[in-house]
Amino acid sequence: MTHIESDDFRIDRKMLSRKIERLNISADMKVLLSSIIDTTIEVGGRIVDVGARVMAFIFDLAKAYPGVAFGVVAALVLSFIIGSIPVIGPLLSPILTPLLLIVGISLGALDDLIDGGMRDHLNGLKSNLKSCGIT
Repeated sequence: MTHIESDDFRIDRKMLSRKIERLNISADMKVLLSSIIDTTIEVGGRIVDVGARVMAFIFDLAKAYPGVAFGVVAALVLSFIIGSIPVIGPLLSPILTPLLLIVGISLGALDDLIDGGMRDHLNGLKSNLKSCGIT
């Protein structure tokens, strides 16, 4: 069994740990997220640091699309609050959670499209297509 050592595949675990330490969350959550970084799986006789890759992807996604990230967090917080209401919360939560996520993701994506990273990605794609002679 070998460990993937190529620079193309290497994830900077120290950088991820620093990002987790800077998050404004409880110490318990920081420990939980840090433990995810150490998660590995064996694929084809090689050890892949899947936990670090997932955390790096999450940080990249939140940086590229902050509106979507905020929409998801807001929807999940509202969902938790609704689920906490005695008697009717457990009945409403399974119905409202997907709807809140749809609304949160949609509004966040619109915000990112109008005012954020998605516009930059689309402009980059447009310039790449122009440079190839496709318009």
